[in-house]
Amino acid sequence: MATSVHLIGICGSGMSSLALWYRDRGFEVSGCDRNPVENLDELLSAGITVSDKHDPSHIEKVDRVVYSAAIPLNLPEIMIARKRGISILRRSEALAELANASQLLAVAGAHGKTTTTAMTGWILQETGHDPTVMVGGAVCAWGGNFRPGSMLTVVEADEYDRAFLRLRPVSAAVTSFAIEHLECYGTPEALSVAFGVFLEMTRPGGTVIVPFIHRDLAKWAGRIERNVITTGPEGSVFCRPLKTDKWHQKYVIDGVQGDLPLPGNHNLRNAETAIALASTAGVEPGESVRALESFPGVSRRLERIGTFGSAVVLSDYAHHPDEIEAALQGVSQVSDGKTVVIFQPHLYSRTAVQYEAAGIALSRVDCVLVLPIYPAREKPIPGVTSKLVADASVRAGGNCRLCMPDDLGKLLVEIEAEIIVFMGAGSIDTLARELVEAVE
Repeated sequence: MATSVHLIGICGSGMSSLALWYRDRGFEVSGCDRNPVENLDELLSAGITVSDKHDPSHIEKVDRVVYSAAIPLNLPEIMIARKRGISILRRSEALAELANASQLLAVAGAHGKTTTTAMTGWILQETGHDPTVMVGGAVCAWGGNFRPGSMLTVVEADEYDRAFLRLRPVSAAVTSFAIEHLECYGTPEALSVAFGVFLEMTRPGGTVIVPFIHRDLAKWAGRIERNVITTGPEGSVFCRPLKTDKWHQKYVIDGVQGDLPLPGNHNLRNAETAIALASTAGVEPGESVRALESFPGVSRRLERIGTFGSAVVLSDYAHHPDEIEAALQGVSQVSDGKTVVIFQPHLYSRTAVQYEAAGIALSRVDCVLVLPIYPAREKPIPGVTSKLVADASVRAGGNCRLCMPDDLGKLLVEIEAEIIVFMGAGSIDTLARELVEAVE
């Protein structure tokens, strides 16, 4: 049985939480990452050695190597491990091995899965179940993106790289469905089938949870006698809004009134999915409602990170048009003053497909500054630039222009906003925090 593991790309969100899970299960853990910034403190605090370069010496004393989907297979550690017969696992395989050995609750979806996973974990924690939670964003109260606990486990199930198809949950939830990651699936139809298969993988006697508007995703799960719960206004589990008070929303579910300390209709949808999922572990809705009143939120989900002059600065992970629209609806609940969005498009391939919808979503805010595309793992595509997003926003009636990072400070002083939202999935959060720190 493996007792030591080396993770390549260890500082990424999914890999760092996996490393912490291995550590919690008694493994000797090490890792390497060429950009060891994100999640590094949590890893070092757990006693995990992290190198900033690749080297065959990293695997001299390990019996397992795990690599993220973004890692090329010709790296020295992988090639030497293959020669020596050391076990080599993709991140999705390693996650499935750990998760499937537990009483697994899995949360998938195009949008909202990080917050819903954290909410479910929080409910279980506050009701005395001591869950293990692996989430795609940091929860301050847990000191990061992993909470060690019992064999009752809540995991964020990502559709990228088909990772969620390896999981065998006791209960599975889908928060939402949208056309994403066609680089993995090819067509919208294939993506839809994959979500259906994810739900079918729920263990016999288990439960699947889907939005009522996407209930067809659960068709085959229902046919093989998995229990089906629907959420949303027409579903069996629904958080009916009562009133909003800036950062709080009052709602009622099953006759119980709650106070959710997060803005935005999308967070009520996340809450009802979490309440439904927690119910499959024996938590009554009323208990879940009380637990969510102390929910601390997740980093980069309309997170207040400071001020710039008199403006409140928020950081948000939204990068898909649906997410942009949901986040801006939440912002409109918080303030009716002047709002500026600094948007960083994510990936050339995504921008090529979604620029028009993204521009339309952004056109509804007072002012938008669009930064260059964050490429991540991709090479440029001829003709695909952030200008596509800006032009689409202007065509839709928006006040939108291109901007370079070095010009942001000066422009924001001139605009004099009440709310400034840094939005995107790339390096924009770092930029936002640097700007706030410079002013403070």
